[in-house]
Amino acid sequence: MDWFFPLLNGGEEQGLNESGVQQFKRPESLGRETCQNIGDVRDGSGKPTIAEFELVQLPRDEFPGREKFVNYFTACKEYVLQGLPDGTGNEKDFFENGLKALNSAAIPVLRIGDYNTTGLVGGDNDRTNPFFRLLKQQGASSAQGVGGGTFGIGQRAPFAHSALRTVMYSTKTISGDRVFIAKSLLASFPHPDMDDEITQAKGWWCIPSGDKKSWEAIRDETAIPSRFRREQVGTDLWITGFDTDNWEQKVRHSVLEHFFAAIQKGQIIIRFVENSNIIKEINADNLEQELFNAANELRAAKVPESQIRKGLGSTLYFYKALSDPYNGEPFARIIPKIGEVKFYLYRELKNSDLPERWATMRLPLILVESKGSTLLSNFAGVFICDNDEGNKYLAQLEGATHESWSEKETRNWSHAQMKEAKEVINKITAFVQDVLKEVRGENMKDQEDIPDLGRYLPAEDDPINDDQGGNELSGESTKVETGEQRSRDVKLVLQPNKIANRPTIPVVEEGGDGDGIPPVHDRTKKKKHTKPGTGDKPADSKVLSKHNVRFRSFKVEQGYRVVLESQTAVSGDLKLKAVGEGDDFPVELSSARDLSSGNDLQIKENKIVDLELEASVKKSLLVVVDSDTDLCLAMGGR
Repeated sequence: MDWFFPLLNGGEEQGLNESGVQQFKRPESLGRETCQNIGDVRDGSGKPTIAEFELVQLPRDEFPGREKFVNYFTACKEYVLQGLPDGTGNEKDFFENGLKALNSAAIPVLRIGDYNTTGLVGGDNDRTNPFFRLLKQQGASSAQGVGGGTFGIGQRAPFAHSALRTVMYSTKTISGDRVFIAKSLLASFPHPDMDDEITQAKGWWCIPSGDKKSWEAIRDETAIPSRFRREQVGTDLWITGFDTDNWEQKVRHSVLEHFFAAIQKGQIIIRFVENSNIIKEINADNLEQELFNAANELRAAKVPESQIRKGLGSTLYFYKALSDPYNGEPFARIIPKIGEVKFYLYRELKNSDLPERWATMRLPLILVESKGSTLLSNFAGVFICDNDEGNKYLAQLEGATHESWSEKETRNWSHAQMKEAKEVINKITAFVQDVLKEVRGENMKDQEDIPDLGRYLPAEDDPINDDQGGNELSGESTKVETGEQRSRDVKLVLQPNKIANRPTIPVVEEGGDGDGIPPVHDRTKKKKHTKPGTGDKPADSKVLSKHNVRFRSFKVEQGYRVVLESQTAVSGDLKLKAVGEGDDFPVELSSARDLSSGNDLQIKENKIVDLELEASVKKSLLVVVDSDTDLCLAMGGR
């Protein structure tokens, strides 16, 4: 057994930056990708798969071939830093941290074990089975079906969380075979044992062939160290040099958010282990309480409530939608290309904590994405496609991280197929919107036809664009500016325009005092207006004003482009709102970036904070809004 890094033999050198690794660096990626892979290798027994997470302090002498690996790791460091001493990828920090871990008395390692699975079936060169796909192949599309993974890239997630970019695999298959191997993703380097010939970036702890051109996995169970020898069918992943900072909570929160439905349906159980003892188990029986606790952990950590509502704060109510749906059953519809789909709705009229969001899922019940909607108050919903036909189709609309459905993520599809895919996505949204409108109509009491009422209510979600023809895909963004000018030249603004008194609008709210008559509230309010230059200051003096800043917004492919300009240097927060039919309503921002500098900007709910404008210099921003419909943006907000 030895560490084997094949020679480059005239091929292309690989640096430390590996796209597959970089794609899964976010904390939530580890739990999501590994549990997804576990769900893809069920043993067919009908029992829930089990994912087990255990932090182990591995004595450094038990690291396979440690001295040889340190030698190669050091050679790689010297070669990479020789031409890139201060690389933007922080290569120097990576190698220093790695060597520190290797030279410590114990190396932190995260073991991720699975049970009620098949193990890594297949021989070293059997290209059709999981062992070969995981250890000797990357980026090959998997067979479409009930599986979650389709790109063959998620296998890189464990490496993204290893300070050594090295993962060990130990498995016992359903036939009783035991296998052990380790894999390392470094960078090309001069091989110290091969006359400094340049190597490939990938290496294995294995049994190299005599000519050093191929390798075999370790399949003699007596040669597998006892710590790494599996006794039950399944697989252990050992992530070396694991970052232990708050690791349990990060993994637990990710699994809860993305696999709540699979846990609720009894398809998977999550365990956390310490010193071989189970210290926490998450299953269908305690899932609701674990979701509640996780959301409160974020609140205790002072995470903004708007951010919580988009994540675990919504997950608790998504779970309730599945376990206690509106009217006791899901809404159903047949959509061409994907067959029968279901929408589970949960509603509490007096609970303001409901997120007013809906999630999308396919088999094997992993969260794809969640979206906000203004069509119905106090609700949460889950859209599920759980038939084989629809699952196969929707899987092809996902990117490598499986976080959205988009015709742009399809691979090798024709323009006509992409257009058809866009129509399928639109029909999914239309189905959900129809349900929300239907439920809203059922719950409206004592409706009155009030003239011009629509002028004072928020705009509804835009209807789906049916794409009546042309060469562009339905829903494509436009470079045309939104139709309303949001501000005027500062020279022309001498005082604010007078605002005519609006009529009193009786607003009928659901609920009441028990006699069946809903309460009626007068929402007429007088607003205080201040002339520029007077001593009175607005309530929030740090918010940029349309009286000294010109504002324009465009819908672009990635979100919204916002252009700001002022004749004098100003600074402050930019509030954004969406303009509807005669009124406006607040929006929640997902991200904002300064296009000139490329820097991400700090956001807080509907504000971009601490903007600085130079005199007569336009500033362009790219803003992403948390909404599943196109909006007309303006300055201001409430």
